[in-house]
Amino acid sequence: MSTNPQNTNIQKPPQEISETVLVIDSTDVMVKYYVAGRWIESTLFTGFSYRTGLKIDGVFGFQKGKVPIKAIISEDGHQIEVIFTDPFRKGENYAYELQMLINPSDFIQTLGNLKIIEWPKENLSKIVFLKNAGKIFFSSALAQIELNKKEITRAIVPGSFARSITSHSRKSSAIRIEWGYPSLYQILFTYTIKNTGDKTARNIHLNAYHPPTTKFQQVSPSESSQYSYQHDEDENQILDLTIDVLPPGKTIKIPVSLQIRKTGNIGAGVSLPNFGSWQGFREITAPNSTGEAMIQSSRYWPLQHPDVLDLVKALKKNAINASQYIKLAFEFVNQRVTYKMNGIREDAATVLKSREGDCSEMSDLFVTILRAGGIPAKIVHGWVVDLKSHELGPHAWCEFFSPKVGMRECDPTWGYLTGVSCQHITRQREGLVNDQHTFSWSYQGETSIKIEEDVQFSLISNRNSP
Repeated sequence: MSTNPQNTNIQKPPQEISETVLVIDSTDVMVKYYVAGRWIESTLFTGFSYRTGLKIDGVFGFQKGKVPIKAIISEDGHQIEVIFTDPFRKGENYAYELQMLINPSDFIQTLGNLKIIEWPKENLSKIVFLKNAGKIFFSSALAQIELNKKEITRAIVPGSFARSITSHSRKSSAIRIEWGYPSLYQILFTYTIKNTGDKTARNIHLNAYHPPTTKFQQVSPSESSQYSYQHDEDENQILDLTIDVLPPGKTIKIPVSLQIRKTGNIGAGVSLPNFGSWQGFREITAPNSTGEAMIQSSRYWPLQHPDVLDLVKALKKNAINASQYIKLAFEFVNQRVTYKMNGIREDAATVLKSREGDCSEMSDLFVTILRAGGIPAKIVHGWVVDLKSHELGPHAWCEFFSPKVGMRECDPTWGYLTGVSCQHITRQREGLVNDQHTFSWSYQGETSIKIEEDVQFSLISNRNSP
């Protein structure tokens, strides 16, 4: 996609400056494009052609901030021909603005009450949310939130470290923005328990990892006398279900439902990539602390492997602080490892050598690099919701600890460094307790038990309110 205008007479001069602002309302989306410069050619600057991959519904143009200019939209809606009312001459300062109404159905997706944009290029100077747009829920941008109390608007603006809004998606291809109100999800687990033998089974005991309440999602499980919940060291929520007697050939079904509301990543400083200092990380990983336990090796995180140590040394050499080390590690995994579905879980040293793997390998490698660098981290196993079918697909991402704001989620596969999207639902976290099984069971009796788990997802709330 090209969103930079090309002058019909000549390429834009090097001193030209431009600014792109995305304005979001409850129903409309507008792109405001500002350009200013000094015309240095002897020919008249009469106009230009502007082409974009986004379909344009309407356009207004002004030169020098007030004078209307002629703007014609092409039949396919992707190109604008602009003709200045007063051409600019050599030595003149010029300024013009385009206000383009974008067709929302062309690039806005939804999940319940939430609207989602994947902005195709990192050329945004500001994203403004008008008061009727709803709340900002998630942004993949490395930026900060600016509140205008007078106009009751919020805006995503560059941090002090950048001139434009940037993200860390793969090869910097997109900025994801979510706004509106988070919907209520429901997950229904159904356990089919069958005695396939010819003897009675007793004391059947089922344990299953179910989505826990975290700072990133609120979970309300249904209540029943048939089961209860326990919690482990990783603050996972584990179903504890017991069946006293199951006769031979008998099958029973146990439904368990949970309601989940995602909380997003927008808060004080959450979208800024300031994760803490090396001194802060040293303090939280002091001997005999939980932080120290979260920088240990596992079968998937070989922290002392020579290739891992060499990479950590190189990243630290190029990082001026701990925050930059985390960003460089994230960029390495996201951009240097090729995604390849393999159906297995390779350890991080193997992935580092092959430079390929799926979401679990990419997440394990990121956890390994952080832990080897002294930064507490864990892998998250869960699902992502398909925006069209509303079906759940398995996925893995990460959490790491920041002395600034505590645990933070990130997704090296999707390219989200400062949080994860509304599509991500955590099922279990692996940091202190390794080699977890999704569910397991035990029983007494000289017979055979078979247990199957079915997981169904649905949206159960679609109200325009928090």
